[in-house]
Amino acid sequence: MAIPQKPKLLYQAVIERRKFIRRFVWSLLAAVAAIGAGVALNEAANRGLVDPNVVQAGSIASLVVVVLFGLRALINLSLSLRQRSETLRIFDKGIILQTKKGEQKIGWSQVTAFREGGSGIYLGKRPVVQWGAHRLKLQTGKVFNVSSKYGDLRQTGAILRRYAAHVTGIQMGQTLRAEKPVKLNRSLTVWPGGVEVGKQEIPWSEVEVQLKNRNLTILRKNAKGKFKPVRRYNVKQVDNVGGFMEIATGTIRNHQRERFEKKREI
Repeated sequence: MAIPQKPKLLYQAVIERRKFIRRFVWSLLAAVAAIGAGVALNEAANRGLVDPNVVQAGSIASLVVVVLFGLRALINLSLSLRQRSETLRIFDKGIILQTKKGEQKIGWSQVTAFREGGSGIYLGKRPVVQWGAHRLKLQTGKVFNVSSKYGDLRQTGAILRRYAAHVTGIQMGQTLRAEKPVKLNRSLTVWPGGVEVGKQEIPWSEVEVQLKNRNLTILRKNAKGKFKPVRRYNVKQVDNVGGFMEIATGTIRNHQRERFEKKREI
C-alpha cells in the first residue's frame, strides 16, 4: 500500500495589513523631514549663512524626496485601507489561500484554464514595477488571480505554468481524442487534425510551434519545405500555452517523423 506523500511547499506569500500602515508612517515622516530640510535651507539662505547655489540644489533634492515619499505614503495608505491580511501557499498538490474568512483550497485537477497575464519591469532579481495577474479558471467557473501583491510575478508564473501545463495538457488530450476542438484564443483553435489560425486550417503534418520570450509563434511549412510564421501571440493573449505546447510537440513528432529522424541522423 502506497503511503500518501505530504504536499511540498513551493511558494509562500504573507500579506499583513499593518505592514502597509508601517510603511505609510515611515514614508510620511520622510516626506515631512524633507520639507523641514527645505525650510531650514531657505531660512539659512535668508540669513546669508548658505551659498545660494547650495540652497537651490538642496531645494530641488528636497522637492524630489517629498514627491517620491509622498506618493509612497499615499499608495501605502490606500493599500492599508483596502488590503486584507492573507497568506498564499502554493504546493505541488495545489493552492491554499488563507484569510480571516477561512481557507480556499484549489487542487491542480480543478484548473481548466491558465493564462500567464502578469508582467513587469525588473532590475536584476528585484521587481521595479509589476502589473496584471496570472489567471486560473476553475471547474466551477470561478477565476483565481495571482497578482503582484503576492510577490515576484516571474517566480509565481514559473510555478503555476509548470503544474497548470500538466493538468491542462491532459484535459486537452482527452477533449481532442473525443473529436472535439479546444479554443485557446479567438483566432487559435486546436482540432484533432491540426490547428486553426484565423481562417487558416493547418494540418499537423505542416505545423511547427515555438515559444520564446513570452511569444507563441505558429508556423506553417511552405511548398519548399520551410516553416514560415503564420501568426505570433503574446502568452497573455492565449489560454493554456503550456498544455498546448505539450500536446503540439508530441503530436507534431508523430505526424512529421521523417523530419525528426533526419535530425537524429545528423
